[in-house]
Amino acid sequence: MGGRDAMPIEIPLFPLPNVVLFPKTLRPLHIFEPRYRKMIEAALEGEHLVGMTLLREGWEEQYDQSPPVEKRGTLGKIVQSNRLPDGRYYITLLGISTFDIEEETSRQEWRTGLVSVLRPETRWPLAQADMDRISSVVGDVLSQWDLTSELKWINESAKDPISLLHHWSAFLPLTATERQFLLEAPDIRTQAGRLYDLLLFKKITFETEMAEENHTDGASDLFFDV
Repeated sequence: MGGRDAMPIEIPLFPLPNVVLFPKTLRPLHIFEPRYRKMIEAALEGEHLVGMTLLREGWEEQYDQSPPVEKRGTLGKIVQSNRLPDGRYYITLLGISTFDIEEETSRQEWRTGLVSVLRPETRWPLAQADMDRISSVVGDVLSQWDLTSELKWINESAKDPISLLHHWSAFLPLTATERQFLLEAPDIRTQAGRLYDLLLFKKITFETEMAEENHTDGASDLFFDV
């Protein structure tokens, strides 16, 4: 990334088990838990900032006791909000930049922390040939998953190559753990390389499973023909 801001800032932390927010992407969220309703209300009265973090594996048994979260998260800004009559919120977060948690402070009913904000890179470091290689495997994986229509939406949502990389990282068929692995990349070049490796592995795995399935079907047909 592009370096750290000089001073840590204190922000509300919103931990979830399956959501990883990336810079330059939008994420709709339904806020229903009482403590996080209050968090959103306070954020809307302030700078509209919320820090998205991923809960670590095994969080289920400790959820009420603030289970551990990953150190790297993304600072989001509430760009749209709708408060329902029962107090729930529907909000949309825009990813601004990544951060590292320096210390959890928990001064409120909800979780808070001192974080070091990482300045986003603004220069695209990859050659066009590298981008074409990633784009090709993106198309292959989405085709295998019958999600070709998603590619157009993702590409149209991105405004520049860095934004496109973040959109791929956020919305392609990856697990939360895989997304966190991408978020923790030290720079854009590394994130792009990790994404390519993950998608290539998925593509090869799919092709191998299909080949084995076809081979099994063929062997079965041969057995019954005899």
